[in-house]
Amino acid sequence: MIRLISQDTRKVNFSEHALDRMEERGISTIDVLRVLRAGSIVGDITPGRRSGEWKCKIVEHRKKARDIGVATIVVYESRLFIKTA
Repeated sequence: MIRLISQDTRKVNFSEHALDRMEERGISTIDVLRVLRAGSIVGDITPGRRSGEWKCKIVEHRKKARDIGVATIVVYESRLFIKTA
Protein backbone atom coordinates (compact mmCIF):
# COMPACT_ATOMS: atom_id res chain seq x y z
CA MET A 1 0.00 0.00 0.00
CA ILE A 2 2.78 2.47 0.92
CA ARG A 3 4.61 1.77 -2.33
CA LEU A 4 1.44 2.38 -4.31
CA ILE A 5 0.47 5.60 -2.48
CA SER A 6 4.01 6.99 -2.77
CA GLN A 7 3.86 6.79 -6.58
CA ASP A 8 1.71 9.94 -6.48
CA THR A 9 3.91 12.54 -4.79
CA ARG A 10 0.86 14.77 -4.17
CA LYS A 11 -0.22 12.19 -1.59
CA VAL A 12 3.03 12.40 0.41
CA ASN A 13 3.21 15.20 3.00
CA PHE A 14 6.13 16.09 5.25
CA SER A 15 6.08 17.49 8.77
CA GLU A 16 8.29 20.50 9.52
CA HIS A 17 10.22 18.21 11.87
CA ALA A 18 10.87 15.74 9.03
CA LEU A 19 12.06 18.50 6.71
CA ASP A 20 14.40 19.86 9.41
CA ARG A 21 15.89 16.39 10.09
CA MET A 22 16.25 15.69 6.38
CA GLU A 23 18.21 18.90 5.95
CA GLU A 24 20.44 18.08 8.95
CA ARG A 25 21.12 14.56 7.64
CA GLY A 26 21.52 15.41 3.97
CA ILE A 27 18.45 13.40 2.96
CA SER A 28 16.49 14.66 -0.03
CA THR A 29 12.82 14.31 -0.86
CA ILE A 30 13.88 11.96 -3.66
CA ASP A 31 15.74 9.81 -1.08
CA VAL A 32 12.58 9.58 1.07
CA LEU A 33 10.42 8.66 -1.92
CA ARG A 34 12.93 5.94 -2.86
CA VAL A 35 12.72 4.53 0.68
CA LEU A 36 8.92 4.55 0.55
CA ARG A 37 8.94 2.78 -2.82
CA ALA A 38 11.68 0.22 -2.21
CA GLY A 39 12.33 -0.03 1.54
CA SER A 40 11.06 -2.51 4.09
CA ILE A 41 8.89 -2.03 7.16
CA VAL A 42 10.98 -2.52 10.29
CA GLY A 43 9.31 -3.14 13.63
CA ASP A 44 5.64 -3.02 14.44
CA ILE A 45 2.81 -1.31 12.62
CA THR A 46 0.82 0.54 15.28
CA PRO A 47 -2.42 2.54 15.31
CA GLY A 48 -2.02 6.29 14.94
CA ARG A 49 -3.57 8.97 17.10
CA ARG A 50 -6.68 9.24 14.97
CA SER A 51 -9.02 6.63 13.56
CA GLY A 52 -7.82 5.46 10.15
CA GLU A 53 -4.13 6.16 10.85
CA TRP A 54 -1.31 3.60 11.04
CA LYS A 55 2.33 4.25 11.97
CA CYS A 56 5.41 2.38 10.83
CA LYS A 57 9.11 2.81 10.10
CA ILE A 58 10.38 2.06 6.62
CA VAL A 59 14.10 1.49 6.10
CA GLU A 60 16.25 1.20 3.03
CA HIS A 61 19.51 -0.65 3.57
CA ARG A 62 22.13 0.85 1.28
CA LYS A 63 25.49 -0.55 0.30
CA LYS A 64 28.46 1.62 1.29
CA ALA A 65 26.14 4.27 2.73
CA ARG A 66 24.14 4.91 5.85
CA ASP A 67 20.68 3.30 6.02
CA ILE A 68 17.75 5.69 5.71
CA GLY A 69 14.73 5.27 7.97
CA VAL A 70 11.44 7.07 7.46
CA ALA A 71 8.78 7.26 10.20
CA THR A 72 5.54 7.20 8.23
CA ILE A 73 1.87 7.58 9.08
CA VAL A 74 -0.60 6.08 6.62
CA VAL A 75 -3.79 8.15 6.65
CA TYR A 76 -7.03 6.45 5.58
CA GLU A 77 -5.09 4.18 3.20
CA SER A 78 -4.86 7.10 0.79
CA ARG A 79 -2.13 9.52 1.98
CA LEU A 80 1.27 9.36 3.65
CA PHE A 81 2.50 11.75 6.32
CA ILE A 82 6.25 11.71 6.94
CA LYS A 83 6.82 12.33 10.63
CA THR A 84 10.63 12.20 10.52
CA ALA A 85 13.49 10.90 8.41
